[in-house]
Amino acid sequence: MTIQSLRYIVAVAEAGSITEAAKKLHISQPSLSSAVKEAEREVGFNIFTRSRSDIALTKEGVEFLGYARQVIQEMRLLEDRFILNQPEK
Repeated sequence: MTIQSLRYIVAVAEAGSITEAAKKLHISQPSLSSAVKEAEREVGFNIFTRSRSDIALTKEGVEFLGYARQVIQEMRLLEDRFILNQPEK
């Protein structure tokens, strides 16, 4: 699983919609949907429940989202400290 996959899952959870999250992420809805399904396949459970008009986190998804947010925050700290602030060569 990649950091990008985690960012996608967080975006969907926050938007409450794959379509809206895809717009905010500037990617196609089918690509985002596929990425989320692939992440669910990797973890072995559904992160979201889906209906025609709604998407919601499952019980496991709520727990997963908490960890995903932590990983993303730690990655931001790492980038800020070591990657984005490198001196010019």
